[in-house]
Amino acid sequence: MKGLVWLRTDLRMDDNPALRNAFIECDEVVCLYFYSPKQLDLHSEANVKVDFLKRNLGNLQSNLKNVNVNLWVVDSIGFDGEADKLKEITELNNIDKVYTNSQFGIDENVRDEGVRSTLSKISVDYQSFNDQIIYEPGFLKTGQSNPFSVFTPFKRRWVENFDMKFLDIDFNYVTKEKNAFSNKPELSDLNFIVTHDVDMSIWPEGELAALKRLKDFLNSKAERYSEDRNDPIIDGTSRISPYLALGIISSKRCILEALKLNNFEFTSGNKGFTKWIDEIVWREFYRNIMHSFPKVSKGMPFQDYTKKIVWRFDQDEFDAWKDGMTGFPIIDAAMRQLKHEGWMHNRLRMVAAMFFTKNMLHDWRLGEKFFMESLIDGDFASNNGGWQWSSSTGTDAAPYFRIFNPITQSTNFDKAGDFIRKYVPELKDLDQKVIHDPSNSLRSHLGYPEPILDLKQSRLRAIEAFKESRE
Repeated sequence: MKGLVWLRTDLRMDDNPALRNAFIECDEVVCLYFYSPKQLDLHSEANVKVDFLKRNLGNLQSNLKNVNVNLWVVDSIGFDGEADKLKEITELNNIDKVYTNSQFGIDENVRDEGVRSTLSKISVDYQSFNDQIIYEPGFLKTGQSNPFSVFTPFKRRWVENFDMKFLDIDFNYVTKEKNAFSNKPELSDLNFIVTHDVDMSIWPEGELAALKRLKDFLNSKAERYSEDRNDPIIDGTSRISPYLALGIISSKRCILEALKLNNFEFTSGNKGFTKWIDEIVWREFYRNIMHSFPKVSKGMPFQDYTKKIVWRFDQDEFDAWKDGMTGFPIIDAAMRQLKHEGWMHNRLRMVAAMFFTKNMLHDWRLGEKFFMESLIDGDFASNNGGWQWSSSTGTDAAPYFRIFNPITQSTNFDKAGDFIRKYVPELKDLDQKVIHDPSNSLRSHLGYPEPILDLKQSRLRAIEAFKESRE
């Protein structure tokens, strides 16, 4: 039997259910990836993320060749044309079955149903698997059989239903080497222009690099993750998110390797390991939200009343925020880290997003889009969930009157000001007593801007806007 594995956000061999099942069932296997600059642009994928994608496609091609499987990268006009393109390729190669792993989002669901319908008309089987989550989307329910909208009870039910057989993911491809296909479609040359400024040596491509990063974190940093994760100058997080976003490593692999070092305990043992596993489960939570409440993938807030919020907009403020020139050192350091690394520390994502949506009172969708356009680890479900949490429009959201004070956040989590010094060099010689909020005279002398807004007044403005939307 001939099988085609349609790859999307699963660019790996390890723990790839679609690829594994194709190897088990078929004599000949080929992998396919559709490359569509138009579709990437429609989904606001960052230039640095596309660069990372391209590098990882090349790495995966080499790995698959070791088991005599080709990876065809084919140009696509976007989701609308992929059903016909798959039909053409399957007919050209007499393919019996197409295997793929599910994605989340309205556009993705519509596309996949179109592909299933098109292939069924030419008697080609189509099977999809879950590789981003442990449970079938929507499987975990409250006691009233409703989807969860709060993380803590979701995590509790997630643990209660867990079975270690879920982590039986090892598979030996080498012992099942396949015959190669001969009829190639027209392959893409991956036309791509680098416009970002990120040093890509920070993000080495490939499954081996991802696994090494994971194990280095688990062996040397995870035990202190609970204590160190909020301090941005400490390299205390895993930085595995870009690999998860493109599926270069799976969440199951992450959970399995962490459990091995914590006596296979989810809620006891070392707090660092359990807290880090929580972060993996958050990703599944937001995917279930996107599945159970499709409105959130249509640009709608989860909390319906927040549709009435009258967001303001000021182009100068928006530009200052994007450029890291707000006059609030911790915000500016965070936004400059995003530019230099294509990544931002998780706590600072919350601080920057809450400043944008509460103090600036700008629409969360503008910030969500800018993050997607900038992040190497841009993930639709997680990014949407994080922005809606910060703006108090989403599930499990912070109360609307909880507004992080960026100066307090700075003194709490960057006490010595070292993170600020690293990314805001104008302030590098300042003492830690003044670096978090320099005087106007110091700002003028150092060429650093004055604050774009008054924290107290902007806080009151945000509270009033939310109150009015609830009336």
